[in-house]
Amino acid sequence: MDYPLKTPGQLGAVLKGFRRERKLTQAAVGAAVGLPQNAISQIEAAPDHSSLARVFKVLAALELEVV
Repeated sequence: MDYPLKTPGQLGAVLKGFRRERKLTQAAVGAAVGLPQNAISQIEAAPDHSSLARVFKVLAALELEVV
């Protein structure tokens, strides 16, 4: 399924939705990629203020890819 994004805020919502769908906490996703829970919270809330490397770590943890 594709999710076209036009704004960074939409990316945060998609990441949060997939995390919740997989029944993962922010802490669990952070532990999987070596980031603290508050970093995952920041990425979901304001991905435009997060590094691209961190965003891609979260994408990988959720088994998502950018196409």
